[in-house]
Amino acid sequence: MLNLCSRKLLHVKYSGDPSMYLFFIRNSSFRFSSDATELPSLTVDYLINRCGLTTESALKVSQRINIKSTTKADSVLALLNSNGFPKPYISKLISKDPAVLSADPKKILEPKIEFFSNMGISGPDLAKIFIRDPSILSGANLESQIIPSMDFLESFLHDDRNIAVALSRLRWIKGIRRVMEPNIEILRNQGVQDAGISKLLIRRPQLLTWKQPQFNELVLQTKAMGFDPSSMMFIHAVCTLSQMKKATLETKLEVFRSFGWSEFEILCLFRKHSHCFARSEKSLRTRLDFFSSKLIWTAAEVVKNPVVLLLSMEKRTVPRFSVIQILLSQGLMKKQSISSALIMSEAKFLEKFVRKYHQELPQLMEEYKRNMK
Repeated sequence: MLNLCSRKLLHVKYSGDPSMYLFFIRNSSFRFSSDATELPSLTVDYLINRCGLTTESALKVSQRINIKSTTKADSVLALLNSNGFPKPYISKLISKDPAVLSADPKKILEPKIEFFSNMGISGPDLAKIFIRDPSILSGANLESQIIPSMDFLESFLHDDRNIAVALSRLRWIKGIRRVMEPNIEILRNQGVQDAGISKLLIRRPQLLTWKQPQFNELVLQTKAMGFDPSSMMFIHAVCTLSQMKKATLETKLEVFRSFGWSEFEILCLFRKHSHCFARSEKSLRTRLDFFSSKLIWTAAEVVKNPVVLLLSMEKRTVPRFSVIQILLSQGLMKKQSISSALIMSEAKFLEKFVRKYHQELPQLMEEYKRNMK
């Protein structure tokens, strides 16, 4: 039976003040009776004190699992700890899939952990993969699902490290081969080599799980923009286009047109460095305005050095340009050197364009630092 104090505290929960109920859970030794319909205190206590969940998270998770005995859960935690899973990762794993705590450590969990460990994937790296999709650990069958899927990935990636990277970016889908093969066939039919498919599996493996009509449209769009399917740039372009709706791409194209770029010049930039189009509309406009108004660069000059569109304005372009302006005014630098000065490493830039002229222009370092944000 609940005592008077307990009933009052429970009333607080139902009268719209959950923070008071959370305080009660944290600080009370109160236990619910076995036939109560409320949250089982043992579960919440275990999730907080043994699994490291916050009170709020524990309350939510406790609605999905009821721990009547801690024996199996203790064994699960011991197994995860002994295999190098960091405590914060264990907490996150349990938050995403509390069923892990009720899985058989010897029959279900340990064989899977051992399988991935033999591939060279263990500790924090393995924990991250399980967190991305806990069903690999608690649900998927090792023999019929996990091993065939790993064999399929290995046929393209050849290296356990590459497989680990792909898995860390892939939401688990039972039967990876069945889902991916039709899209891989689309790529091959368009002339994409296995090396390109491997690159895509590492960079954006989830793309190969798209529905076939959607994926086919993406591949044809990339080809229509003039990319050679046999080149790695085709894969880079596919990845870039996959992250944008057609309306978004058109908006970004319009930014370039507003600065007088021709369709040919825009396509040349996209073919040379498609990553530039991953920038936001605002970011592209800011950079194009700077290069056209401050550097007086034409579209052709930007296309020749597309990486400048990816550089940080605050930490690189603006502070370096402040130095470049002084050197140009003193006849100590040629305009043709500007692009290389923007692209080179900071150590090399400081050595070649700042410290070199310390005697003649001691203000260069101060000017550089003043413009650094």
